[in-house]
Amino acid sequence: MRLVVVFPWMVVGTVLSLETSAGSLYDEHFPPLHPNCTQSLTDLILLRQEVQLKELKEEGKVSPRILKQIVDILTDIKNSLNRTSSKVSCPGNYINFGDTCLYLAKDTDVTWEASRTYCHGLGGDLAVFRDANAFAEALGYVKGSGIPGTADVWVGGNDLSLEGEWMWVSGEDMPRGTPFWGHHNNAREPTGGTSQNCAFLKGQDGFTIHDAPCDWKRKPLCQIKHI
Repeated sequence: MRLVVVFPWMVVGTVLSLETSAGSLYDEHFPPLHPNCTQSLTDLILLRQEVQLKELKEEGKVSPRILKQIVDILTDIKNSLNRTSSKVSCPGNYINFGDTCLYLAKDTDVTWEASRTYCHGLGGDLAVFRDANAFAEALGYVKGSGIPGTADVWVGGNDLSLEGEWMWVSGEDMPRGTPFWGHHNNAREPTGGTSQNCAFLKGQDGFTIHDAPCDWKRKPLCQIKHI
């Protein structure tokens, strides 16, 4: 962690040395971080950018061109740190996708309720997709998992509470239509009525969402969501 912290300020110091006697200036305005500092590195960079660069400008110790170079460097560092910090660490066999972790139990075929129990045992629940991007990422994972194209996968959607009102297990409304739901007999899913109250990804329809009886046995797609 200390090496990561020191490197950005070494870069800034190098830029300053091109135009000024940067040794004392660097030490004065960019002192080393305390070993016990727990403040976010990204926030710290922003804070120092706003305060220390303002001081440099007011004291006339740095030209506008060099000041701009410093700001550009700090912005690049901030963006890089943001990309790194957004990476979620996933437990066990879960795989990271943005702010979520997914795990497909390829060798397990159980009912929808049993699938939820299975995922609970792994610290998660059946997967939900709040937008098309999350859905596309999950489909990419499922299709690349090596399961047959005829396989089906349970996800965390149902209309068990009220017929026709499809909800995720998270309590949110499920999206309808393209690209989420597939087709059955030339009709847009869900089409099963009161006998089919649980959602799954149908392999023979490109792993789009279909409704099915909840006692069918399918493979659980588990998820741990990080907010």
